Amino acid sequence: MTRRKVGLVSVLVVLILLGAGGFYWFNANGRTPSYRTAPVERGELLSTISATGTLNAVVTVQVGTQVSGTIQQLLVDFNSPVKKGMLIARIDPSIFDAKVNQAQADLESVRASVLNQRAAVARAQADLANARANVVRQEVAVRDAKIKLDSRTRLFQEGGISQEERDSSQAAYDSAVAQVDAAEASVRASQATLEVTRAQLTAAEAQVRQKQAALDQAQVDLRNTYIRAPVDGIVVSRNVDVGQTVAASLQAPTLFLIAQDLTKMQVDTNVDEADIGRVALEQEATFTVDSYPGQTFRGRVMQIRQAPQVIQNVVTYNTVVAVSNADLKLKPGMTANVKLLVARRENALLVPNAAFRFRPDAGGATPSAAAGAQGRGSGAPGGAGRARREASRPSCRRPLRVPCAQMGEVRDRLARTRGGLARGQRLGQRRGGRGVAQRDGGERVEALGDGEG
Repeated sequence: MTRRKVGLVSVLVVLILLGAGGFYWFNANGRTPSYRTAPVERGELLSTISATGTLNAVVTVQVGTQVSGTIQQLLVDFNSPVKKGMLIARIDPSIFDAKVNQAQADLESVRASVLNQRAAVARAQADLANARANVVRQEVAVRDAKIKLDSRTRLFQEGGISQEERDSSQAAYDSAVAQVDAAEASVRASQATLEVTRAQLTAAEAQVRQKQAALDQAQVDLRNTYIRAPVDGIVVSRNVDVGQTVAASLQAPTLFLIAQDLTKMQVDTNVDEADIGRVALEQEATFTVDSYPGQTFRGRVMQIRQAPQVIQNVVTYNTVVAVSNADLKLKPGMTANVKLLVARRENALLVPNAAFRFRPDAGGATPSAAAGAQGRGSGAPGGAGRARREASRPSCRRPLRVPCAQMGEVRDRLARTRGGLARGQRLGQRRGGRGVAQRDGGERVEALGDGEG
C-alpha cells in the first residue's frame, strides 16, 4: 500500500512538472509583444542649431567727457530721444572760464613783447646803418690823410718842409686808418646786436603762437564742458547725476550710452565649433525671449566673426543675427534662445525616430533588414554623422519584419528616409520607447544631410 501511494505521488509530481513546463513553453513562445505603429508621411523637415545670445543695438555709442569737473546740469534722462549735436549735459565751466581769461592775458602780454622786440630790431638796424656810414666816412678820411701824407713826403724830400711837419702828416694818416678799423668793429657789433634782437623777436613770436595755442586749448576745454549727443538715438543708460564729479585724467568717463536705432537690432550668439561649419550668411534664424513667451521673432545671419571665444573650455564663434524691431518690443540685453536654420527638406518621407530603435526583450534571429546596422544619420551635410540603431527579430511565433530602409536626416522625433519605404506604410514602435535618435557620442541628432528624399 505504501509503494502504491509513493508511485501515485511520483506520477502526479511528474505530471505537474510536465504541465508547468508545457504552460511556460507555450506562453514563452506564444506571447505577443505590444507594439504601436506610426505611418510614413511626407512633409517638411527643418534642421536647426540651438544657441543662446543677447540682444544688442546695432550701433551703441558711449558718450564721455574730455574734461574733469562737476556735473552742473543734465538735460536728458533714460529713454530720452536725442539728435546729433543736441546739448545733453553740462560741466561747471567756472574753472575753464578762468583758464580762458588767463590764456587771453598771456597772449596779449607776449604780443606786446613782440612789438617791443620789433622796435629793438628797428633800432639795431639803424645802428648798423650808422656804423656802416661811419666806416665810409672814415675811409674817406683815410684817403684824404694819405694824399696829405704823400704831398708832405715829397715836400720833405725837396727840403720844402721840416721833418716835424712830415711826421705830423704821417700821424694823421695812421689815426685815420685806426678810425676805419674802429668803424668796421662798430659795424660788426651792430650786426651782432641786430641778430640778437631778431632772435628775441623770433622767440617772442613763438611765444605768441604758444600762448595762442594755450588759449585755443582753454577755449576747447570750455566748449567740452557742453556735452552734446554725437548721433541720433535713444539714451539707454545714464551714469551720472547733478553734482557728481567726473575725472578724465586717464580715460574719458562714460556719462551716457546712446543706442543709435532700436528699430534695427542684432543678436550676438556663440555657436560651437562643431556646428559653425554649417552656418552661413543670410541663413534664416528664429528666436524667443522670456518677455514674450510663445512669440517667435525672425532674423537672418548677418556676420560670422573669425575670432574664437573660449567659453568653459569650449571654442565658439560669435554669430550675429540681424533683427527688425519696428514695434520696439525687443530691448537691449534681453536673452534670446536662438535657432539657426541650417537646412530644409521639402516633401521628404518622415519616419518617427523610435521606429529605428527597436530592441526586443530576448535574443532571436538576425533581422531581415539592414536597419539594425550602423546607418547614415545626421551631422554635417553629406551624412558625416552616424546614428546608432539597433534591431533584431523578437522571439515570437510571428517575428517583426524590419524593412530595408536607410535613415537620412534626423531631427527631434522624425527622420527622413533615403529609400526602402513608401508613404502610408506603418512602422512598429515599441511601446514606452522614447524614440530619440542618437549620434555615436550619445547626443541628440538635429542636423540634415545631403541625401535625396
